[in-house]
Amino acid sequence: MQTIEDWLGQLGLGKYADTFVENDVDLRALPHLAEADLQELGVSLGHRKIILAAINQLADQRSNEQPPSSAATEAVSEAAADRRLLSVLFCDLVGSTALSAELDPEDMHELTRRYQDSVAGAVTRFGGYVAKYLGDGVLAYFGWPMAYEDHAERSIRAGLTAMAAVDALQPPNAERLKARIGIASGRVVVGNTDGSAKERASIAGDTPNLAARLQAAAAPGQIVISDSTRRLAGQSFEIKSLGAQELKGFASPIALFEVRGQREVDSRFEAAHASGLSKFVGRVSEIGLLLERWELAKAGQGQAVFLSGEAGIGKSRLVEAFEEHLRETQHELIRLQCSPYHATSAFYPIVERLSRVASFAPADDRNTRIEKFRTLVRRYGENPSDVGAIYAELLSLDVGDEFRPPDLSAHQRKELLVRTLVNRLLLAARIAPVLMVFEDAHWMDPSTSEVLRELVSRLHGAAALVVVTHRPEWSANWAGGLAQVTTLSVGRLTRQQMRELIESMVSDIPEQLAERIAERTDGVPLFVEELTRSVVESGKPSSLNAEIPDSLQGSLMTRLDHLAPTAKEIAQIAAVIGREFDRGLLSKIAGVDDRALETALNQLESSQIVVEGGVLHDALVFRHALIQDAAYQSLLNRRRRHFHERIARVLVEHYDDVAATQPELIAQHYEKAQRIELALPYWMKAGERALARSANYEAVDNFQNALAIAEQLPEGPERQRDLLTAILKLGDALFAAGRMTDSLAKYRLAAPLARKAADTQAFIRAVIGLDGTKFLSSNSLAETMPLLEEALEMVEPADMSSRCQILSRLARAYTYLSDGQKAAKCHAEGIKLARRVGDKTALVELSALPFLTPAPVRSATERNDRIARIDEIRRLADEIDDDDVRSRALSVDAYVSTELGDRARADRAVDALDELGTERQHLNVQFYARTAKAMMAILDGRFTVAEEFAEEALKLGMRILGAAPEGVYGMQMFAIRREQSRLSEVAPVIKLLIEESPEGTTWLPGFTLVAFDLGYRDAAQRRLSELARTGFALPLDGKRSASLSFLTEVAAGLGDADAAQTLYKLMLDYKEMTVTIGMATVCFGAASRYLGVLAAALGEFDRASEHFEHALEMNAEIGSRPWLAHTQADYTDLLMKIGSRAAIKRAMLLSENARSTAADLGMVRLQQRLKPTIH
Repeated sequence: MQTIEDWLGQLGLGKYADTFVENDVDLRALPHLAEADLQELGVSLGHRKIILAAINQLADQRSNEQPPSSAATEAVSEAAADRRLLSVLFCDLVGSTALSAELDPEDMHELTRRYQDSVAGAVTRFGGYVAKYLGDGVLAYFGWPMAYEDHAERSIRAGLTAMAAVDALQPPNAERLKARIGIASGRVVVGNTDGSAKERASIAGDTPNLAARLQAAAAPGQIVISDSTRRLAGQSFEIKSLGAQELKGFASPIALFEVRGQREVDSRFEAAHASGLSKFVGRVSEIGLLLERWELAKAGQGQAVFLSGEAGIGKSRLVEAFEEHLRETQHELIRLQCSPYHATSAFYPIVERLSRVASFAPADDRNTRIEKFRTLVRRYGENPSDVGAIYAELLSLDVGDEFRPPDLSAHQRKELLVRTLVNRLLLAARIAPVLMVFEDAHWMDPSTSEVLRELVSRLHGAAALVVVTHRPEWSANWAGGLAQVTTLSVGRLTRQQMRELIESMVSDIPEQLAERIAERTDGVPLFVEELTRSVVESGKPSSLNAEIPDSLQGSLMTRLDHLAPTAKEIAQIAAVIGREFDRGLLSKIAGVDDRALETALNQLESSQIVVEGGVLHDALVFRHALIQDAAYQSLLNRRRRHFHERIARVLVEHYDDVAATQPELIAQHYEKAQRIELALPYWMKAGERALARSANYEAVDNFQNALAIAEQLPEGPERQRDLLTAILKLGDALFAAGRMTDSLAKYRLAAPLARKAADTQAFIRAVIGLDGTKFLSSNSLAETMPLLEEALEMVEPADMSSRCQILSRLARAYTYLSDGQKAAKCHAEGIKLARRVGDKTALVELSALPFLTPAPVRSATERNDRIARIDEIRRLADEIDDDDVRSRALSVDAYVSTELGDRARADRAVDALDELGTERQHLNVQFYARTAKAMMAILDGRFTVAEEFAEEALKLGMRILGAAPEGVYGMQMFAIRREQSRLSEVAPVIKLLIEESPEGTTWLPGFTLVAFDLGYRDAAQRRLSELARTGFALPLDGKRSASLSFLTEVAAGLGDADAAQTLYKLMLDYKEMTVTIGMATVCFGAASRYLGVLAAALGEFDRASEHFEHALEMNAEIGSRPWLAHTQADYTDLLMKIGSRAAIKRAMLLSENARSTAADLGMVRLQQRLKPTIH
């Protein structure tokens, strides 16, 4: 039980303990004390105010507390136990056994008591808790039962103070005492962990063991700390590494550090950021206001600005940035740092500042100290004989009789001191403008507060700006009506500013991770920095660690520990529900009466831990996501599980709308309760609901969770069924999201499982899914064809729908594997069956099949017929409203429209494809859209933009399709680099593609053209002749017309008439079309241009002219400036050969147009070609 001595010690007023005890003032008497009573006890004015304020706070806490009941305090004893981060101090007296043999038992007992009192006094002075006395050892916690943001620093300060106190003890007839101290920081379970009253402060975890081992490793008079304590304490101490040592009970060597003493720093901010500051972002208006007030101050209109903001919001960083703006201007900076450890030490920040300015050192003799003191007093022109005694008393200096204190009462002396200190600042402002910063005024002692008040009231006429930083709970009410005072509340960073800060710390951070950090840190710069830093230091920048960084744990738990026990318990239960929660659900879970709940919630709101708001009616929201995390993580695991299960059951039983619309919420609670068998059906429902709404990414996540649970279920038929269902559903979701490689793996896994389970429908689903992913991944369908044939054998005669789907896939597989007879049979039967059963999906697939292989258009009738068939496919796809089917229809439309030269229609299809992929979260569609956009940009001659789209498509494609997109990327970069005369960069890529399929001829035409362009004419001729011997029997795929066009340029350039003659006949099939690589890769403009080149090479000038005229018209219609310019250049060559006056005149005009376009678009190859042309 807490005593009056403990209570006074926590306030830093332990010196009054004996007085209170002698006058029978205990904790029961506190509420009845008045100021007159305290004055009678001899308590000073400032300390009276502190004690009265603490008594009022104690009364508020007691009135807010309600008896715990029901689920809110499932077990009162257990509720006292927390998971938290704290610092543990272990102090031991050196040589106590030998000392016991030397001293009388009574003397030893008295010495031990004095030693324990000294250590306990140091511990309680810095807010620590003495947990146990272990003989001559003392175990103390910092951070429990009250959390502190600086628990590590407090523990070290307490250690230094305790060591000094022990050193001062003088045992009778013995040497001076020495102690050893070990300090470690870490996460523990602390409190009433065993459910009995006897162990209120028991602790579990490695941290206390480590503290004990560090103490044992310390030398007499030495303080040894762990690495975690060193990091958390910042730069406030002189610390020396002792290297790593083997410690009993720890598997690997532990790094040890010795604390040598305190380090002088101007501010807590400097100590915390000694390693460097992060980028300063935002705060433009705040800096502007401070600079404006500075200008007024410099002009003699003294100003004061009170900067208010919550912990970590960036008050000190703002002041630091403001100081940087003043660096080039003459001024003096006076910084007074208030301390949480000296809130009751009169004039503490002023004394510290004056001592630093004077540069007093422990080794100074009396004369040196007096001389330094004189220099300090004279600094701003004060006369030592007038004010020296006042400063000497303030600094507790022994300066002899020269500076005798004035013969005044204590009250008069204090007034004189306050006035003298203010005069000193005003004198400084006469020499140069002064910026005076009071840091952390919420820890300001009452006497310094009087100085501030006097100073601000006398600023008029002084060239001084006073900046006071403080947290919202502190305020200077007396300053409200003063004209020279400005209050400025520092707000949170915007989303964009948070991203800027995060990226300044980690340049290559994944976008999703940066968003997650921003979401959890709510615009508080300290939270952003520390959470980002913890991710970087974890070595896993791709994922966000669920644990709160140690550097933030204390400050977050402090807010919770200031609550009444019931309010803290309610906050923990609310944290299990989520960041947003409604009162009704909370009431059902906590099981407390309405009055108790409202009282607790009112305290949470008044403490700014939760705020009104949220999407739900009557909802509350944790103000910071990290406070919710801290409350959640402080709960013991078994209590978390209990509340998660309770929440899930209440949602299922009382919230039908949540069960229907947010099954994933119920699944999460059941899973966190470790009731995975109850979570599985809700994850499945969540995935199905997401898939139905085209929320494909969410569907993938939900089904992945379901699969992970199914894999954990015990062996048996039920597990096999759930596992197969989850795998198939996940495969469908991955397919819908366009993640084809991952989808393929799941369908491959499902097929044998379905076969083993004799589940025909599951087998059909797996095979159809496998075939679809193979097709969209541009992989061979050889693997799926036998599986499709097996599925067709398995399907029941009455199941015409399944038969129809399988036939449509078989028709496609046979087509691609060049089995035309079987393909035609399956196609005809499939179309007939699809119309009969009304299967529009199969009808679209079968209708689109003829467009997957090249088919020439020789007349306007054929062209119109093809457009009509595309319109029918689009109509059917829109009626189905299936993303995959719609994307297939749009891709076919974009390809065919481009091939037929209908640019406007092609653009519309590409835009629709892009919109579909983005809106419906379909990565595969997004890949096709980026590829198509790159094609259109190449067609326009926007080569830089085209390259950007191609790069995007490649990154996306590699992620979802594996290596398949490399071929598309290679073709697009081939087209771009060729126009830029940089073909040598892509030649290795095409060579690699040939080496991957040495038996095929797919890439040979492109490589032949590369060889020709790079000047390897013999190699190009060998390749051309090799292909000519086959009659240019190229595959009937989407690259056929492009391959023929490549060979056209080589044959014409080499003057190979035989090859040119054969190629001319083959290219005639595409006379009315463009040369386009399907589905939407590259369009090389009108095919008639290549016919013109071949006819010219064969000497058929009239026919060549007809082809070139047609190409000029078509390329202009489709807006293809690059291929129009090439046509103009090719036609120029022909006209110059014709040589008539009219031909030459036309040639000059065409050449000039081509030259202008080439220069405008950066077509280096064409520019080089046109150089010899006459002007």
